[in-house]
Amino acid sequence: MPEPRHKLIDFPSFDTKNGILCMIQHDSKKDIAVPFKMKKVLSITGMKDSDKRGGHTHHKTHQILICTSGQCVVDLEDGENKSSVTLNKPNQGLLLYPYIWHEMHSFSPNTTLLVIADREYDEKEYIRDYNEFKKWASKKIKKGK
Repeated sequence: MPEPRHKLIDFPSFDTKNGILCMIQHDSKKDIAVPFKMKKVLSITGMKDSDKRGGHTHHKTHQILICTSGQCVVDLEDGENKSSVTLNKPNQGLLLYPYIWHEMHSFSPNTTLLVIADREYDEKEYIRDYNEFKKWASKKIKKGK
């Protein structure tokens, strides 16, 4: 069975008597941490329920999506398989590997989506055309991912 191209990470969180503290830090040896060095962090707010975000993939970038408030649905495709994940816990992140087409939608009011990536912004890193993604994914599947 091929390796999954995404996974959920449950970050440690603690009740500090005056709020919940969620610890998001790099540690390549733990399943409860960011497995890469962080180079870029995006905060996305102001989405409406009908909005769609994402709609692309990356050649090399690994990233983690976290709904720090509210919720959204993330549709995923690796070229062969499709799935959907609902993000609605501020201590849970969705780790995406390269060549995973992703689209976020169905945002609840006041959703904040945090994106942590292992690369700085580079437009050449993106595949924004779905048909081009399918060609790249097909090559990856033939190579054995």
